[in-house]
Amino acid sequence: MIPAPPPEGLPFAYAGGYAPQCGGIHALVRDADGRVHARLAAAVPGSPTWLHLTDGGRRLHALLEDGHELATFDVDAAGALTLLSRHATGGALPVHLALDARVEGGHAWIAHYGDGSLRRAAIGADGALRAPDAVIAPRSGVGAAATGNGTETETAAAHAHMARFHPRWPLMLATDLGRDLLRAWRLGTGMAEPVELEGLVLPAGSGPRHFVFHPRNDGHVYLLNEQANALDWLGLDEAGRLTHRLRLSSLPAGFEGLSYASDLLMAADGRRLFALNRLHDAIAVFDLDEAGRPAWGGETWTQGSYPRSATVSPDGRELWVCLQRSHQICVFELEGTALPRFDGRFIAMPGAACVVFR
Repeated sequence: MIPAPPPEGLPFAYAGGYAPQCGGIHALVRDADGRVHARLAAAVPGSPTWLHLTDGGRRLHALLEDGHELATFDVDAAGALTLLSRHATGGALPVHLALDARVEGGHAWIAHYGDGSLRRAAIGADGALRAPDAVIAPRSGVGAAATGNGTETETAAAHAHMARFHPRWPLMLATDLGRDLLRAWRLGTGMAEPVELEGLVLPAGSGPRHFVFHPRNDGHVYLLNEQANALDWLGLDEAGRLTHRLRLSSLPAGFEGLSYASDLLMAADGRRLFALNRLHDAIAVFDLDEAGRPAWGGETWTQGSYPRSATVSPDGRELWVCLQRSHQICVFELEGTALPRFDGRFIAMPGAACVVFR
């Protein structure tokens, strides 16, 4: 059963964004008339562009992208935020965080766009992230960063964009946008170091960014490529072997112009994918058949500029889209096989980058 949202005046979600417009983490609250407003809940510099709620909504982890830091906040019953910890990540431009709950106490792997590294931060007894204590360096000698003789070029910088754990298998995947790689690791027990597997080399110029696993079929992975504006359907087995099945454009047929794909979400029932395209400023919809094969389903205008990320509401009925350059969050209704429909709500949010629901 989906819990009812907090009543008037209590935060039901948190949002982060880019400086200088965004001064920190904002709480989303409803007024008596039902209108939603974003109000500053924690003044923190450095662009909190990735937020993650854990521990039943009592801890909020934030990556401060421009500040190269991570922070953890206590969330009290009224939704107020209190800083518990703040550390340098040790890398440049942290953009994504994945939590591994298999380990007692837990830890997180943080992807760094600036230097291509993944860095591990343990979770302390108080639920706060500690300073990173381990690092996975960029992979060299393969992908777009390699020449025919196996040496790296001077221009193909590594850009780790996200990491994610398989929901059932002891595997972790991560994208390297700069070197056109989808990397894979087998996970051991406890705090054992992940063992890197072969991974998958993508066509040069792909720019792999975000990916999702199918909620019912463990062997399906869907990858959105920022630079190629393309969706890849991939196969995965329990040993961590990746295979390429299909590539589709995330842009409509006949589109000519510049665009950068950004976020990718899977519907809870596993029947649809939602992909965001920046500059083209649209939500692309892909329908999945019973075999998991994606097909173009249409697109919807985002109502603003530069959709960076989106979040599905806890009841699965709404898509909340962060429009970075419009400084807004827009809400779209999700119903059956219809395309997402804008419901008329514009929520002012400076430098909007991400939303997480309580």
